[in-house]
Amino acid sequence: MPKFLLVDDNEELLEVQSAYLEAHEQEVFLARNGREALRLLQCEQVDILVTDVIMPEMEGLETIMAVRQTHPHLPIIVVSGGGRIGATDYLTMAKSMGAHSAMSKPIAPAALLAEARFLIEKFRKNGHPR
Repeated sequence: MPKFLLVDDNEELLEVQSAYLEAHEQEVFLARNGREALRLLQCEQVDILVTDVIMPEMEGLETIMAVRQTHPHLPIIVVSGGGRIGATDYLTMAKSMGAHSAMSKPIAPAALLAEARFLIEKFRKNGHPR
């Protein structure tokens, strides 16, 4: 059963995404910012990280850079609804910092699951098991 770590400060989005993933037999861990995500990664082994960009305390770009230091082979999907500079710019920056995929909000839960499964399988085939 694949394990997801969803990182977003939007409680409603976390609830919708996690409910969908769990209904499709995925295990889900939730974090409301990058600091919570890093704490979870110290004690839980996950197959994929899905992070928003704009969050309080520790935003997504910082989170990606920190995760790359400790978990270099963990697939990362970054999501953004925009902000001061626009979603496309944030997503481009995130990919240059180590995210493997970038998606603009709103994201259909089925699309997120499909992208995550693709990345997890790709990493396993390339010899990077969880």
